[in-house]
Amino acid sequence: MNTSFLKKNIQCVLDLGNTRTKVGVFQNGTLISHQFFPANTSLSNHLPPGETPCIMSNVRTENHPQVIEIRNHFGNLLQLNHESRLPIILKVDHPKTVGADRIALCAGALDESQHPDGNKLIISTGTCITYNYIENGNTFIGGAISPGYQMRLNAMHEQTGKLPKIEADFEPIHEISTFTEGNLASGVFFGIHDEIEGRILRFLKQYPGGEIFLTGGHHLRLVNTRKYSIFANPNLLLIGLQKILDFNT
Repeated sequence: MNTSFLKKNIQCVLDLGNTRTKVGVFQNGTLISHQFFPANTSLSNHLPPGETPCIMSNVRTENHPQVIEIRNHFGNLLQLNHESRLPIILKVDHPKTVGADRIALCAGALDESQHPDGNKLIISTGTCITYNYIENGNTFIGGAISPGYQMRLNAMHEQTGKLPKIEADFEPIHEISTFTEGNLASGVFFGIHDEIEGRILRFLKQYPGGEIFLTGGHHLRLVNTRKYSIFANPNLLLIGLQKILDFNT
């Protein structure tokens, strides 16, 4: 294990998504490294020492092998949920059902915001696309969830007899395509693009001057960030986890 993990003010943040795990390491509040691992991979050789302060966002079942492995490894683990001490208020019907990932995203946006008391829309494009709304600076009021890029492609293949399966990295060359795979890619790419833009336009109409945050890795290409002055950061969730960890120490 790299001895740099033993230095003072090291924190570990873990984002256990549906298909992969992201391990981030912070020192003095700054992200110094992050790595991705498949959900079925052992993390034992990729984690800092067990005494390192750590927070975990988990959208999987509690008996998932990586979840058990992490719990056994860290003696000082904060598993994020609605009962954690949070810098945001969960103003929804059932706070217990709000995903830890969405809580962390909102905390990250709050930390990165240029208008702390303003309204915010946080869009995350992953397995699913989440739209997360914050009013009055720190009040999460809910949002929406829709199928992500690969999920849409998979559904068209699995729920039809002849449509082929293609991967999310298949780029549509033109909006109007002349072959089947291109039609599928165009439908999903521009469908998500228009969906996101529609959400943004309705948000700005309801909350003039509101801030927009976009995260989700290579799918950031789905929207023109300059057109709407969007704050784009693929590590927004990790930043939010670190801020919540700080909030609890």
